[in-house]
Amino acid sequence: MQAQVTQFSELLADLAVKDIKVWVEGDRLRCSAPAGAMTAELRDQLQGRKGEIIAFLNMATAAATQQPAIIPLQSRGTRTPIFAVPGHVGAPFSFSDLSKHLGADQPFYALQPPGFDGQSEPMDRVEDIAEYFAGQIVQVQPVGPYIIAGYCSGGPTAFELAKILTRRGADVPCVALFGPLHPATHQELLRLLYFTAWGTIRSVRRSMAKLPTFGARLRYLVSRLRERAFMTLGRKEPVTTDPVLVSRALLKSTAMAAFRRYTPSPYSGRVCIFLPNKAWLRSGAAPHRWRLVAPDAEFYFGPEDCDEVSMLEEPDAPAIAELYLQATQKLRD
Repeated sequence: MQAQVTQFSELLADLAVKDIKVWVEGDRLRCSAPAGAMTAELRDQLQGRKGEIIAFLNMATAAATQQPAIIPLQSRGTRTPIFAVPGHVGAPFSFSDLSKHLGADQPFYALQPPGFDGQSEPMDRVEDIAEYFAGQIVQVQPVGPYIIAGYCSGGPTAFELAKILTRRGADVPCVALFGPLHPATHQELLRLLYFTAWGTIRSVRRSMAKLPTFGARLRYLVSRLRERAFMTLGRKEPVTTDPVLVSRALLKSTAMAAFRRYTPSPYSGRVCIFLPNKAWLRSGAAPHRWRLVAPDAEFYFGPEDCDEVSMLEEPDAPAIAELYLQATQKLRD
């Protein structure tokens, strides 16, 4: 695909040098050229690859007009579209596996926060990020219904986004929160320490269970203990000058600051909370605190061996997708 894009870009650049203009009208490829500029070779090339060139120009036009926050993972389908907020690193493609397992009839759009592209500044308030997303969504689809989703620390932004859209009269039949962290997780030091330790212990146990011998498990455990000791002693992350990594680090720190200072307020709409497993209730992630602002929130649990870090990725994505489909069955009937 990349090679094809390069070929078309070079062809169009060559035409531009000769002041030859090409554009699409419906299903036709139009062309205008100064006298003598259109050679027989160029004419044959345009004619022979007309369909591909039309598709390329249409794709380029769509990309140019696409709202910067809206990343279409699945643009086709007749179901209510999902607009999903990623976690604090802002990676929209973290939803790719989940969207695939929801089926070809489910439109799914990931929301890319300001700052992820390295060209804009990240926002430091959940309310501002949600407001930005709301503006982007209504420009793409002015009228609902919309299903709003959020993953991990993106859960509060999704929650706030649903409130904004509902307040403006939009139909939001469901807010789907996947492994959401409640801001209390990072607002209370003891809870944060417990959550970090709980996640580390579960991760170590899962990884050790996959190793074939006692010796291999022991070596792995020692390496993890050494790593945690270095972190406790204040080992710093390596300094990087890569502009992409620098911008992502800034986005991550800014997003977490926004997450910590956010206080959810009541929401009367339907909220479905998908947890990786029942043990997550004891993780320190404070999932039950969402019921303080959404009293009727529904909880759905993945299988016991589901990994909370990668619950939306393979091999756990099919199980979480099935939970979502069960919860939203009535919306599809």
